[in-house]
Amino acid sequence: MKKLPITVLLTITAVQAFSQPYLDYQLRLEPVWSRVADALGEAGSVESAEFSPDGKFIISGTKYDNSVIMWRTSDGTELWRKYTAQEIERAGWSSDNQYVAACSEDFLVTVYEAKSGKVIREIRHTQGIDGLIWSNKGMLLVSGEEFVTDAEGNRSGWIRVFEMPEAKEITKINYGSTVNELFFTHDDRYLLAAGHAGIKIYNTSDWSLAQDIQMDPHKGFTSATFSPDGKYIIGASNTGKVRGNLYLWEWKSGKLLRSFNHLGKKVESVTWHPNGQYISFAGHDPYIYTYRISDIIAYKNDRIPVASRVWAGDHAEYLDFNADGSFLVSAHQNGLIKLWAWMGEDPALNEKRHEKVKEIQKAYTEKENN
Repeated sequence: MKKLPITVLLTITAVQAFSQPYLDYQLRLEPVWSRVADALGEAGSVESAEFSPDGKFIISGTKYDNSVIMWRTSDGTELWRKYTAQEIERAGWSSDNQYVAACSEDFLVTVYEAKSGKVIREIRHTQGIDGLIWSNKGMLLVSGEEFVTDAEGNRSGWIRVFEMPEAKEITKINYGSTVNELFFTHDDRYLLAAGHAGIKIYNTSDWSLAQDIQMDPHKGFTSATFSPDGKYIIGASNTGKVRGNLYLWEWKSGKLLRSFNHLGKKVESVTWHPNGQYISFAGHDPYIYTYRISDIIAYKNDRIPVASRVWAGDHAEYLDFNADGSFLVSAHQNGLIKLWAWMGEDPALNEKRHEKVKEIQKAYTEKENN
């Protein structure tokens, strides 16, 4: 068989390469801006950063200068800054964009008016508070306390549920130890609590225990969250000598689909992309990692490919996507928060955008003609 000239081979190779959609749509996080959230810099730490439901603002909370800061997403402008007496573990938004709340080690949940930063209410607890979440619909605010041990050696850690803005406590649940994180499913039917007593899921209709996911008794969880459709849970465990274990479950059956560990370092935060196809996580490593869920399920630990890895500059404490997954915010131990633009790998994205615009234009035209 006659061999083709090298120039022809190179041309064919180039055409084949550029014809592959994934080369044009390579998954990545593009840096947008970074801002100082903890004024102590390297000695500081930002523990939490969360988008408002409409994505226009970000609230952050810090560990060492004890600040709650409101940022404008578009340009990183600081709109207001307030201080608490002790470190802040978590800050979050009400579903109507009207309020933010922050929990701190001075046994307080402080509720602010989002627009002005005015303190609306202080809710006193009996312990330091690590977990905090608002419901996705309605006005429930849930807090998770650190553990306390009684005279008989029994350990408790309370989850408290409040109706807002009145702060009426409607129930109190003993999780059994320190609560690190809390999450609702998108429809608010279930509440997840992750911490030193494993992962527990509660029915919000009556606050009964729906599932109790336990690994060995020495493994607690720093982070865990529901998939957007509520069928799965991804969790990060770091207790003991082994750090950086991630687990994927079908939570209702308790079936473990995959466990893996590629870092060997503590994972502080894991979050699900709103399209349900990816998870991103970060911790005591200078990178933010993104994995495809399909790859996690299809491959065993050592063969799971990394979909994206971006240099973030310092250890991260928290990650959060905005509602449509177009941006990610990260909170870091060096006192910075960072905004990233999500650049996905869907080759049909522009086509979908155009179809959506056509639908909007058609609906507008029909309305005007009628």
